[in-house]
Amino acid sequence: MPLVLGDSRMRIVVGSPEEAINWLIHEPNQDTPKWKRAWNACRDVIDGRIRSEDARKAVELVAARG
Repeated sequence: MPLVLGDSRMRIVVGSPEEAINWLIHEPNQDTPKWKRAWNACRDVIDGRIRSEDARKAVELVAARG
């Protein structure tokens, strides 16, 4: 199931860990711990170490910006 990220100005549909990494590259605040967890989780999915659902949760936390 794709992950829909967005705010009042833009909506992005992320359907794979590769797309999530592409989205993360363009996010501000890349030095935050939750951004780093999301990046590493997406890399782990691509490398077959974890399930995509685990990375999805980490990416959602970055998208929440809270």
